Amino acid sequence: MATPKKPTSSDDSTPKKTAKKSAAKKTAKKTTKITTKAAAKKVTKKITPSKSPPPPPPGRSVKVVKTPQLGIHVPSAPKKNKPQYASFRSSRKSLVNPRRVRGGVKLKNKGTDDVQNWVTQRIMRVAEAGAAPDHYRDGMEYATLGQTKRLTIEGTLCEGIIQGRSDKPYTTTLGFSAFTIEVQDKIIKAMGEQVRYAAKLLAGELPSNIEDVFAPLGIKLFPSEAEEIAPECTCPDWDKENRWCKHAVCLSAILAEKLADDPMLIFGLHDMPGSELIEGLRQHRSVGTQGPGPAPVLAAHVPGVSDVSSPPLEDVLDTFWDVGDGLQELDTPIARPEVSCVLLRRLGPSPFSAGSFPLVGLMQTCYELIGNAVVEDEESDEPDQ
Repeated sequence: MATPKKPTSSDDSTPKKTAKKSAAKKTAKKTTKITTKAAAKKVTKKITPSKSPPPPPPGRSVKVVKTPQLGIHVPSAPKKNKPQYASFRSSRKSLVNPRRVRGGVKLKNKGTDDVQNWVTQRIMRVAEAGAAPDHYRDGMEYATLGQTKRLTIEGTLCEGIIQGRSDKPYTTTLGFSAFTIEVQDKIIKAMGEQVRYAAKLLAGELPSNIEDVFAPLGIKLFPSEAEEIAPECTCPDWDKENRWCKHAVCLSAILAEKLADDPMLIFGLHDMPGSELIEGLRQHRSVGTQGPGPAPVLAAHVPGVSDVSSPPLEDVLDTFWDVGDGLQELDTPIARPEVSCVLLRRLGPSPFSAGSFPLVGLMQTCYELIGNAVVEDEESDEPDQ
C-alpha cells in the first residue's frame, strides 16, 4: 500500500500569502473610496452657490435683474490681411491726373489773353501754332497746376523738369538761335541811333515795337513761327516730327510769364546778355556825344578768346600758373594799337591838377614814343640790339 505524503513547509506558506494579498486589496479599496468621497465634498463646496439675500420688506418694489453669466474670453490674434498688389499696367490706366508737385513753378496770371503781357502773347502764339489742341490744353493745365519742378535758363537753352503721370519727371528744353558777334554789333549800332529805344532799354524797359529795329536787319528778336524754337523732351509723346508735346507747352508758358516780368532775358536767350547790351548802348551814346575828356574804351571781341567761357577761379587754383600747350602757337604781332593810350583813357584825368605840367599829356607822349620805337625795330630788317 502506498503511504500518504506528508505536507512540506512550502505548502503551508501558500495560503498565508494569498490571505495577505486579499487583505491588502481590501484596504486599497477602502482608501480609494475615502479619497474620492473627500474630493467630491471639496468640489461640491466650491460649486455650491452662495446664500440668497433676504427677501425685501413688504410694500417695496424691487426690480429683478438677471444675474450676469461670467465667461472666460481668450483673445485671438488678429488675422493678417494679405496686401493686394496692383499691376503697373492697371495703375497706369487708373491714373488720369498728373502726379502732384509740392512747391513747383506755376503760372501767376490765370486770366484771359487781354490781361496777359504782350511778351507772353508772342511766345504763347508760337506754342499754340506748333502743338496739337489736346497737347496745348494739357500743357496749359500742367503750367497752372505747377508741375514744373525746376526752371533754368543758361545760354540759348531754357530747361525745365516737369512731372507728368509717370513716376519719373521729364526733362524738357527750348532752344533759341544765337546772335553772332557781327549781328550784336549791328543791333547795338541800330538801337543807339534810335534815341527812344535806347532810353527805354537803358531804363530796363522793352518797348512793344522793338521789332521795328530788327526788321531792317533781317533779324527776329521774338519768334513768330513754331520752327524758330527747338523744343526737346524725354517723354514718349515727343519725336522729331511732333516736337510740341504738352511738356514743351507747359515750359513755354512758364518761360513766357518769366519774360513778361523781365523782358531783357530774351536777349540772353540769343546769347546776348542784357548787361552787355546796355553797356554797349552807353558806350555808343558816349562816343557819339564825345567832348573834351577821356573817351570810353569799347571791349573788343576776339573770336576764340572773348566768346569762350572760363571756369571759376576756385576750380583752377592749382593749375592757374601752368603754361598750356598752345603757347608756342600763339602769334602776337607787334603793331600800332587801334586806340592810342587805352589805359590813360580808361583812368581818366589826373588827380594831380595843381601841377604846372599836365601829367596825362606827358605820359601819353612817353607811351607814343616808346610804342613807335618798338614798331620801327620790328619792321626793320635788322633791329638794333
